[in-house]
Amino acid sequence: MDVAARIALVGVGPRGVAVAARLVADRDALAPGTALTVHLIDGVAVGSGRTWRPDQSPYLLNNTYCAETTVFADETVPTTGPTGGGPSLAAWTQQVAAHPDAFADDLVREASAAHPWSFPSRRLQGAYYRWALHEVIARAPGDVTFLEHVGTVVALDDAADGAQLLTLADGTAITVDVVVLAQGLLTSDASTEALSLAAQASAHDVTYVAPGMPAERDWARLPAGERVIMRGLGANFFDLIGVLFEGRGGRFERAADGRLRYLPSGREPVVSAGSRRGLPYRGKAYYPDGLPAPIELARFSATRERDLLRAHAGRADVDAGVELLADIRADFRDLFEAAASARGLGERFDWPAIVFPAAGRTFDDEAAWEHFLDDYFTAELDRIHHPDTNPHKIVHRAMETARRRLARLVLAQVIDPASVVRDLQQSLLPDGLVLASGPPPERVERLIALRAAGLIEILGPGIAVEIGPGAVTATTAIPGQLRHARVLAEARMTLGNLRTCDDPLVRHLVTTGQARFHRVDAADAALETNTLDVTGDGFLMVDASGRPHPHRVVLGPPAGDVQFYSAIGAVPHTGDKMLAGADIAASHALRVVAGLAPPVCDRKGPLPAVPAPSPVPG
Repeated sequence: MDVAARIALVGVGPRGVAVAARLVADRDALAPGTALTVHLIDGVAVGSGRTWRPDQSPYLLNNTYCAETTVFADETVPTTGPTGGGPSLAAWTQQVAAHPDAFADDLVREASAAHPWSFPSRRLQGAYYRWALHEVIARAPGDVTFLEHVGTVVALDDAADGAQLLTLADGTAITVDVVVLAQGLLTSDASTEALSLAAQASAHDVTYVAPGMPAERDWARLPAGERVIMRGLGANFFDLIGVLFEGRGGRFERAADGRLRYLPSGREPVVSAGSRRGLPYRGKAYYPDGLPAPIELARFSATRERDLLRAHAGRADVDAGVELLADIRADFRDLFEAAASARGLGERFDWPAIVFPAAGRTFDDEAAWEHFLDDYFTAELDRIHHPDTNPHKIVHRAMETARRRLARLVLAQVIDPASVVRDLQQSLLPDGLVLASGPPPERVERLIALRAAGLIEILGPGIAVEIGPGAVTATTAIPGQLRHARVLAEARMTLGNLRTCDDPLVRHLVTTGQARFHRVDAADAALETNTLDVTGDGFLMVDASGRPHPHRVVLGPPAGDVQFYSAIGAVPHTGDKMLAGADIAASHALRVVAGLAPPVCDRKGPLPAVPAPSPVPG
């Protein structure tokens, strides 16, 4: 071999695995005789990454159906090289179950019980990602070498010869030609508030579990039989339903009336949980006979998506975002009211009430709040058990259709960047997280059973906490609602705000001017967001002066305001944006090391200085 090419992937969870797969599939971009070395770098576990780390509790579940996960591009994904490289998660679990001698016993047990419509544990899903990476490596030609590194990248700089120099926390230096950053969701948990509460807790003999990923927190600190005040009713909260109850020996059983009931072990805490808006995320639905076809939209149809792609691909439509948002809401209204009418319900479409049912309501006392919760959870049971006819759940599924189509349009640069930030990221995406990114339905039923058993109570909206000598006090917007405990636990984490993130590499790139935050020039004012600025085509990192770097690609949530809906994993046979993005990154990297990609000299250009937005509360 007389030519050597070097590429580094920083962050090797599912997105990094997908890029590795595309590097092998697109390998023919390199000239014969070129040896390719790919450095795989992850701070926790190469292949599974931080979220799907192999050492976490089996009670931490993914919130995506088994059939809706893959890392392999299929025929629906636009790619440079061939597709069809491997199975989905659902197909892989069948392989594991059929070949028990080839896998660990715990994986075989869970895989044997899995169905396309079930929800795997995160460690099982991580095992799938690791298996997929090993398959990619095994299938690579002999002139492609993969080197694995477990360590945190703290710096990325240009070397004197134009190469890219990566520095790890232990001092290891890695020199490559191209770097692809694929760190996934980065946390921002060391906030000023969290640090202050930790200091107060230490001073007042109060236990405080700070925000963060559930797999990385010590939940054994929550004492059995004692009240715990908990903040957060999103994904982390539902994780803890598994860890703190089933994980401590409790059991659920189905009563004669069909309802679930909880049989305690005596080792559980008593949880008083609340949030700003007072209600948990909406649960996914049961589909015991298999997943249904996606909901179709009349206005934002597949045909309209194709027309927009033909008319505006690579040329943004200033009005497309606003128009599509209005049409999506109109589609939701029609679907909702048709389903409500078919069931003989008098309910009308009210978007704010659908997203946040408790918002704008007042409750005279705790009894009124508890009555509201009884009705809410009765409705939630109907949503998860009768999704095909429930108007709310039909809209939830329609949200998934809309988000996937929008993601493809954003990837193709059809929608104006200012509209992506203002209309999609700041409006539709938060609503979608509440409606369509909820927990498995069994977790919702278990929450209801734990509430009936008196082991979890849902506090009213507007929770506020104060730490004093020996106790934390929680109050809410419900008159007279007051709780005291010796423990405050955060069932939440702050994701995606790179201004305050914990990642040393991002901090290094921004403080040295090698990266900047995404900025768009809107009609009325310049907007600056909380994720990194990249080009819209090749996702090249943009520096403080507006110059794209041809040897650095940023994929996924760290560039989330350019790559809409990027935090959601790849779904088979949907032309998935994550897999398309992985191919874009791999193709660009290979062209650069092959000398085929021209230097990037054009600038996005500096924009007027704007004040940084305030960090989004967790």
